[in-house]
Amino acid sequence: MMRKAAKILIWLGLAAWFVVVMAFVSGESEEVLCMRIEVVLQDTVNNRFVTRTEVRSLVEASGLEIRGYPLSQINTRNLEYLLEENPYIGNAEVSKDISGRLEVKVEQRQALVRILPDGSRGYYIDTEGKMLPLSDHFTPLIMLATGKLPVSMKAASSEKHLSEIYQFCTYLADHKFWSDQVVQIYVNTAGEYELIPRVGAHHILLGSMDQWEKKLRNLELLYEQGLSRYGWNTYQTINLKYTNQVICTKR
Repeated sequence: MMRKAAKILIWLGLAAWFVVVMAFVSGESEEVLCMRIEVVLQDTVNNRFVTRTEVRSLVEASGLEIRGYPLSQINTRNLEYLLEENPYIGNAEVSKDISGRLEVKVEQRQALVRILPDGSRGYYIDTEGKMLPLSDHFTPLIMLATGKLPVSMKAASSEKHLSEIYQFCTYLADHKFWSDQVVQIYVNTAGEYELIPRVGAHHILLGSMDQWEKKLRNLELLYEQGLSRYGWNTYQTINLKYTNQVICTKR
């Protein structure tokens, strides 16, 4: 009985000590000043739209009282919102610790396809379907879509072709063969799609995006059973416009 009571007293003592320590640490943290800003960029191998220096400048130019001010007064969520207003930043997470460090983790948006309309520098569509302006210091190696497309992001907000291109390129990006083989999508004056392959000197007429998965399966069968036997440069045009057939025109 005495041993059990002793154990209870020990646990009560430890609990009281823990409360006192936490109260002390909490009080101390209220007085800790922000001494440094540490920026962590995610996936800098494929995305280099923003740099650590640029993110740090965005933080310091935010208008919020940060460096040299108590960490307890820094509203991290407001800072995250401000950073996410940058078109190249998809997600921002800000945290702070008792050493006086403010950590800013930034996840950049990933461009999926570059839209290059006739007579325009163009813009990007990212993996979430959002439009991004071109960057002055980074050009990702991604799919290219050209031709009769909206010349500005404002004009493109509800454009049918861009929605179809986004869905099509999302599929291509997830498919090992097609992500390597198709390098460019062209929208002609009739509003139909044409594909430019990486391998082979042929021109692919896709037509509309109706049943495009079936059309690509038909093309893949032609590659496996026809071009592998007769040569990749045998045909000038491969027409997939008609869902149930593939029409090839020789040179």
